[in-house]
Amino acid sequence: MYREINRYEEVIETVRDIILNLSYWDCECHDNFIHTIKEKKCTVCRATQEESPNSRAKEVRRDVRRMNSPF
Repeated sequence: MYREINRYEEVIETVRDIILNLSYWDCECHDNFIHTIKEKKCTVCRATQEESPNSRAKEVRRDVRRMNSPF
C-alpha cells in the first residue's frame, strides 16, 4: 500500500494496480455513486461512508469533469 497527494491536494492510495482516492467513497447506487468524504450517508440508497469503499481515482476525475462540464 502506497499513499501520496495528487495535484488536486487529495490523498490517493495505490493497492496493487488499483489507485483509490481517499477523499471520495462509493455508495450502492447505479448512477451518481461517488460522494465526498464530507457526505456521511447517501440519501438515495442509505449507504454510509463508514461501511463503503473508497472511490477509484479515475472514476472520481471522470465524475468531477462531468459535473463541471457546461454540456
